[in-house]
Amino acid sequence: MTMKKILTLFAITLLFAFSTNARMFGGKYEPGYYYDINGQKVEGLINKNTSGKGPIVNEGYIVFKEDDNAAKQNLSASMIHGFVVGPDSFVVAHAPISGAWSKYELDFLWVRVDAPTKLYTIYGSDRGKGNRGGGHPAISTGLGIGGGFGGGMGMGLSLGSGLFGGGGGGSEHTVYYYGADPNNISEVKKQNFVDVMSEVLADEPDAVEKVKDKKYKFGDMEALIKYYNGLKEQHQQ
Repeated sequence: MTMKKILTLFAITLLFAFSTNARMFGGKYEPGYYYDINGQKVEGLINKNTSGKGPIVNEGYIVFKEDDNAAKQNLSASMIHGFVVGPDSFVVAHAPISGAWSKYELDFLWVRVDAPTKLYTIYGSDRGKGNRGGGHPAISTGLGIGGGFGGGMGMGLSLGSGLFGGGGGGSEHTVYYYGADPNNISEVKKQNFVDVMSEVLADEPDAVEKVKDKKYKFGDMEALIKYYNGLKEQHQQ
C-alpha cells in the first residue's frame, strides 16, 4: 500500500472517529429547565455535557438555549440553583472538606436518590480529579509500530467504561456522596457503605435487607440504585 493511500485511510478513520465521538458524547441539547438565582424556572434546551473553559474560573457550567434557533448561554454553577433534564435532577454544590471531587470548586451533583438522606454523584464531562468523578469516552490517536494500515501507522479509538468513565485512560470509577443536602455531603466508601446505604434507602426495606445481606456490595452501586428505583415504581403503581 502506498503512503498516499495509508494517509488517506488514516484521515478517513480519524474523521469518522471524531464525528462519532461528537454525535454520541458531546454537543447534545435536551429539553429541560433550570432555576435561576431568584428561584425562577426557565425552560428550554440544555447541553449538560460541557468541557473546557467556562464563564467563571473554577466552576462547572451548562449551555442553555431557549429553543433551537436561540443563542447559546453559558451558565456557570454560581449563576443558577440547579437544573433538570428528563428525569434527572442536578444541584449546585461546593467541594466537600475532604474526599474526591471534581476539578472545579463549585460544580453540579446528580441526584441519584432523592430521600431525607440523599445520594449524589459528581457530574461533568472532564471534571474528575485523578480519573475520578467525570469524563466522557475519549478518542486517542497515535502512530505506532506494527498493526494498522499496512504496518507502521495506527489509530486507536479508546472508549472509556463506566457511568462517567473514560477521559484519558487509567482506572476510573464513579464517586458517590450522601447527605441531607448538597451543602453537607460526605463520600460513600467501602467502609461505610452498609450504614450509609441503609439510611439512604430506608423507605424500601427490601433494598436495605439486600445491602445488609451483602447481596449488593460497594461495587454494585448502579445495580442497587436500579433495584431501589424498581421497588419505588412498583409501590407507586
